[in-house]
Amino acid sequence: AGIFVSPQGVLKYSSQNIPVSLSIWAAAALLKMMNSLCIAELATTFPVSAAPYYCLKRSLGSSVAFLNVWIGMFGYYLGLSTQSLLIANCLIQPFYSGCPAPELPKKCLALAVLWSLGILNARGVTTVSWFNTISSFMKMAVLFFISLTGIVLLVIGKRENVSRFENALGAEFPDASQIAEAILQGSFAYSGSSLLFTIADSVAGTWMDRVFPSMQWIISFAVSISMLNSTACGILSASRFFYSASQEGQLPFIFSMLNNYHCPVVAVTKIIIFSSIAVIPSRLVNLIKYLMLSTLVLSELNMIALLKLRHQEPHLHRPY
Repeated sequence: AGIFVSPQGVLKYSSQNIPVSLSIWAAAALLKMMNSLCIAELATTFPVSAAPYYCLKRSLGSSVAFLNVWIGMFGYYLGLSTQSLLIANCLIQPFYSGCPAPELPKKCLALAVLWSLGILNARGVTTVSWFNTISSFMKMAVLFFISLTGIVLLVIGKRENVSRFENALGAEFPDASQIAEAILQGSFAYSGSSLLFTIADSVAGTWMDRVFPSMQWIISFAVSISMLNSTACGILSASRFFYSASQEGQLPFIFSMLNNYHCPVVAVTKIIIFSSIAVIPSRLVNLIKYLMLSTLVLSELNMIALLKLRHQEPHLHRPY
């Protein structure tokens, strides 16, 4: 769902330089692909809930795993609350054309979204999977439609559509800090995580408002559904993360209790309550930005743990 938000940030921190912007997308994709391949190896080598946590504990020790639990805990709370606010903003904003939506209805809708997805998760993995399949199809349809209209406008060749590409190599070159910021922005779209969106207006909504103003409602609804997909996945992964930490004795044992749908419903309830509390403050963006940096450090720790295990246990069964 980050693809609906991140492009604006990447272009902004690239100083509107098209070649630099496209290069940053490629670099972010390469970094995320490397990380995803490492996670795939960890998940198939250790077919347990929260495989990266389990691998960290086994490879780098209990202290690193415990640090991972606490950083991940606050990251999940703040990330889910921010994403629910973003969904609410996307749904409400069409009612307030030309001005920002008021905070109270936005936060009330965000709370309704959080609790609805919490109830959905309590119904088990199969229910969440069906919901994500439907919303993924909707997300891909929106992306296809936006991409197709963009190509058509470029082919038509109106001056305002191609002006950004003229003299692109002569554009201002961003400094090192801007490039780092742009890579972070691009990484959000590739990560598939629900931790962070740093810019709270949707690129898709802005695009449709300019190209097909009468269809902005449809796009806003479809984008919101696709973000619900990511939020539901975030709750699912967070609950299994706490479930695994509870089984390892690093969180209270109650978080590993399962209901009839094999869902750690106590962990889900805790996640929803604390994420709801985090919805109340309005300026969460900066806090989450720094938490994302910490999360990226933990992603690198997963890679280090994987390499250490290859040396430490070379004969370990690795299906992938």
